[in-house]
Amino acid sequence: MYKLNLPNKHHFLTEHWQKKPIVIRNAFPNFADPLDEHELAGLAQEEDIDSRIISKKQGVWSNTQGPFSDFTPYCIGDWSLLVQSVDHYIPEVKMLLDSFDFIPNWRVDDLMVSYSVANGGVGPHIDQYDVFIIQGQGTRRWQVGANKHHESIQPAKNLKQITGFDPIIDEILEPGDLIYIPPGFPHNGVALTSCLNYSVGFRAPTQRELLDGFVDYAQAKNLFNQRYSDPDISPRDSRFEIKASEIEKMKSMFMQMINSVHFDDFIATYFTETKDVDMYAADLTENYSLNEIINLLDNGVIFQRKLDTRVIQQKLRINDKYQTVTWVNQHRINVEIEHENMLLSMLNANYLDNQEKNNYANGLIFNQILARLVNAGGWYPDI
Repeated sequence: MYKLNLPNKHHFLTEHWQKKPIVIRNAFPNFADPLDEHELAGLAQEEDIDSRIISKKQGVWSNTQGPFSDFTPYCIGDWSLLVQSVDHYIPEVKMLLDSFDFIPNWRVDDLMVSYSVANGGVGPHIDQYDVFIIQGQGTRRWQVGANKHHESIQPAKNLKQITGFDPIIDEILEPGDLIYIPPGFPHNGVALTSCLNYSVGFRAPTQRELLDGFVDYAQAKNLFNQRYSDPDISPRDSRFEIKASEIEKMKSMFMQMINSVHFDDFIATYFTETKDVDMYAADLTENYSLNEIINLLDNGVIFQRKLDTRVIQQKLRINDKYQTVTWVNQHRINVEIEHENMLLSMLNANYLDNQEKNNYANGLIFNQILARLVNAGGWYPDI
């Protein structure tokens, strides 16, 4: 179990989040790595796991995408192995990610783990998202510069760097230390010894990415088929002129889409997508009947939370009352207001079984909620 040693989280959010970088010493006291470099290499051999090796030899950079069946040709010079979304595969890494629960869950992307030999790194660069980097075994020197324009370069395919910067932070991190870097701040980490690092990244979609996603959502749901109309069209001096009022009418059509309840639903599905769920999936389709769930519970089966489960809750005004609407892996799950606390408690549980069920007065509702969580792909029977 990991616990972040950050007593005043409100101060951090007020003074540092998206504002200025900070090094937090001993953020994880007596830190123990949740995996080693050999386990990380094992993940990098899997087809469905995003991995790469970045190396520099005699001043020449290379960037090779996994999976890797043989590491020998790529682990040359000063190199680093990087593996994305390790929290989806290693329960202990997911526990480490959960230490950052003071940041809204929908903003969290994944936890990347990197292993570097001495002098290894990815070069000076700028990220457009927030990142916490936890130092595991070994030591690494971190330099962070000011948030201003820096010239971009690409020394290898798909490897973006900048030419250099003047550091405002220059620190050596040891196991359990943490550095937070807001978007736009250039940084460079160089391993002083062989080391492991854990990078917590956050989702920050661009306007275009949101627009692309909304278009896909509208097409999948066959929404927004109203056509432009102009029964009040007026004569004009030139047949080539488009009037400002006509452009305003088209803007209004866009605003109607954005202000519709469909946009709220799109946001929920967009941020609860997992790679095991088709984007904009159809409505919840039960795979397990309620009786099957009850029988499994009665036979002592434990339902485990999937490591990549994504959850969003929205407070919406429904029938003149504010009600919490929950989305799990793009599936909408509604419960009566009096059962919202039960649902929230179940969402926070890593496993659910008959013993957990006994903590609630209404076992029937527990069974019904569990069935929906299972059929949404968020929990699974550990048979």
